[in-house]
Amino acid sequence: MAKMISCPCGWTLISPQGNDDIKKHIQIHAKDHHPGLTETEDEVEKMIKTV
Repeated sequence: MAKMISCPCGWTLISPQGNDDIKKHIQIHAKDHHPGLTETEDEVEKMIKTV
């Protein structure tokens, strides 16, 4: 099943490759668009939804 994560800024990613792919891309997004923002791995896990 595909996984989805949405950032409060409006950025959304849907990935058929699972949680590891989502985590990689949210880290890239956060670094590029929200420098200084720190999210724990648990917080990121809670943001991931199955679609």
